Amino acid sequence: MPAPLGESAPIPVGPGRPRQARLAALLYAPEQVRERCRRIYEAVVDESSSVRSGDFAKIGADDLERLFRLYDAEFFRGCLSEMLQEDAAYPMAFRLSRRLTRAAGQTMRLVRKVRRAGRVVEQPEYEIAVSTTLLFNTFRDVDREVIVGGLVCGDRLEALQRIFEHELLHLAEFLGWGRSSCSAENFHMLSRRIFGHEGVRHDLVTPREQAAATFGVRVGDAVEFDMEGSRLRGRVNRITRRATVLVEHPSGALFTDGRRYQTFYVPLPLLRKI
Repeated sequence: MPAPLGESAPIPVGPGRPRQARLAALLYAPEQVRERCRRIYEAVVDESSSVRSGDFAKIGADDLERLFRLYDAEFFRGCLSEMLQEDAAYPMAFRLSRRLTRAAGQTMRLVRKVRRAGRVVEQPEYEIAVSTTLLFNTFRDVDREVIVGGLVCGDRLEALQRIFEHELLHLAEFLGWGRSSCSAENFHMLSRRIFGHEGVRHDLVTPREQAAATFGVRVGDAVEFDMEGSRLRGRVNRITRRATVLVEHPSGALFTDGRRYQTFYVPLPLLRKI
């Protein structure tokens, strides 16, 4: 938080054993996890102007801030906010991302060198981003079981909760240990003890899966599309929010197969399989 006028900002406390012990002491029984998660679910639907049901159609960054406040109170006993304030990193940033097409969420820690109380110290900043591309692809056209954190999700809001829980664990590790890895045992320990997660993978509907189910288009398919009055033919090289199509052309870039291609980014509805 900004310091009052005329006062210097506090020197960040930083990660260490006291924080690690405080986070490692958090433990909830399965029924407690279910009750607390349900309270958060109902509070979001009740308070949000966008998320009005489990299968909501729109969301705002303020909903991520709301989730942080609710989870910090229900599961972390307010210690995430306290640690952020100790590090002069409160409030942290929350962002909705259309560009995240493989990861459902992302927690970032940026450290800047600043001068405080006559000496140079490290100033951390934190941001949690959630992929709206994956979130809104899921529970729409593809009818299958959705598993996040090893747990089955019944609707889009439950999937969002599991994603956000995963990102909060990254934040907790950053605050307590200064680093975070969901492949390491410490992360697994925290995820089991705090949220009862049974895994770290997010099995949401990807753009590739959505494209195959809705448009019948897959990576490697030969396709054609219209571009500025011409009909072009090429092959799908990648699928994100749009398809990356390579069209063979003498003036194109040289690829590893020895051929030259021009690259086009085409909305999926405009493609026709050959």
